[in-house]
Amino acid sequence: MKNIAVVFGGFSSEYEVSVKSGKFIYNNLKDNPKFNVIKICISEESNYVNFKNKMYDFDYDDFSFSINGKTIKLDGIFNIIHGEPGENGDLAKILEKKNIPQTGCDSFVSNLTFDKNKYIEFVNKLDIPCSKQILLTTEIFSDLSKIKNKINIPCIVKPNKGGSSIGVSKVNNINELEEKIKIAFKESDEVLIEDFLDGQEVSVGVIETNGKRIILPVTEIISENELFDYGAKYLGQSKEITPGNISIEEKILIHKYINKIYDNIKLKGFTRSEFIIVDGTPHLLETNTIPGFTKQSIIPQQIEAFGLSVKELINNHVEYIL
Repeated sequence: MKNIAVVFGGFSSEYEVSVKSGKFIYNNLKDNPKFNVIKICISEESNYVNFKNKMYDFDYDDFSFSINGKTIKLDGIFNIIHGEPGENGDLAKILEKKNIPQTGCDSFVSNLTFDKNKYIEFVNKLDIPCSKQILLTTEIFSDLSKIKNKINIPCIVKPNKGGSSIGVSKVNNINELEEKIKIAFKESDEVLIEDFLDGQEVSVGVIETNGKRIILPVTEIISENELFDYGAKYLGQSKEITPGNISIEEKILIHKYINKIYDNIKLKGFTRSEFIIVDGTPHLLETNTIPGFTKQSIIPQQIEAFGLSVKELINNHVEYIL
């Protein structure tokens, strides 16, 4: 039997979301007769392994653990850490050095997509519409007056590296800008100011497994809040319609843009990309390489709407990487 570890937790504000995703993935893998399924939790406080209902210390740097002095070989990893270190490439680097296959993207792609500014610069080169951005460092923020004339109100302020819409704000008045930037800086050492796109928000999942690419049905997001923020994503403060109410032409464009991105970088596993459709043109906001994965999450909803089994896809993907 293969030793498969579901790795969750992490070092960011997305820790709790990752724990829930990890539980969901574990429950869908644990009955597979081909696998010994192991839970590994990574956190800033401690790292531990739950194997056959017993707890063991876990060496994150060496990515190993021992039982009665014997090191347990890990045959594959289901990486479900949202944010650092699972989504930014740090975990991928360790696994690549150890030659342990994982479900997520490689370290290069993870690092590129996690840095929203670099990723949008890459996407712009593919002639895919995006919102205009200004990248802030703490140095630039110390003299905000120099760039205020470049900022259009309303705008979106968000951490350059982070997820689950934590630290993301809409600024309707220039007097709110400084406060919202400080909130975003709590999540990242760089902050993005984006032009606000007034349109229809949609989310599209993609499965890249067994050498096949499946673009899942598009989900239309109607948030009770100004943005599809943390409350809208995880606290039920939004309406998610799958498949979404979009035109055939808009769907064709979204598929065209997704395929162009996938044809240019090696995205892998389950991903989710966010778009705002403005006057019939989809504008890419970001791509999540390790999206939320609970029963309520968008990707499982889209998989079911496509007529596939969530459990079967999760198990098939693990078998594929081995």
